[in-house]
Amino acid sequence: MKHLLTTLSLLLTFAFASAQNTHVKLAHYDEAEVIKMMKETETAERTLKSLSDQYEAEMVKMEGEYTRKAAEYQKEQSTWDETIKRVRMEEIHTIKLKMQNYYDMASKTLADKRNELYAPVYKKIEQAVAEVAKEQGFLYVWDVKDLKYHSPQAVDITGMIKRKLGIK
Repeated sequence: MKHLLTTLSLLLTFAFASAQNTHVKLAHYDEAEVIKMMKETETAERTLKSLSDQYEAEMVKMEGEYTRKAAEYQKEQSTWDETIKRVRMEEIHTIKLKMQNYYDMASKTLADKRNELYAPVYKKIEQAVAEVAKEQGFLYVWDVKDLKYHSPQAVDITGMIKRKLGIK
């Protein structure tokens, strides 16, 4: 639906511009390339890696406990009565549930932290795109990841955006 509305909007813009004999200036840029080269990205990735490493170390400890308990169960189960077996199996099951809950919580926390760290990056890019578009007189600017096609005459403003952001 979003793409349909975007397409309809473009068609109306082109139709209006044609009726007015106005040249519509369109441009695109490669947001992924810009993000990759920003110094804020390196800092964000270091922070995320550190947090991810902490979570992974904790998960390894939990997996070790699970493996130890499961191995003990396999080795000793023949000597236990049904009550002990049931209690030990519940312990193993509880550890497995804790591991899954921990994994889910850590994944969500990492995603939230990523969004938090990258929000200023996207804001800076958005501001730079708006400034370049205004300076150059572009009516619309798209990220190349959203483009299905662009002609060879299309204007790529990635370099202008990088300069605006101070990226070399």
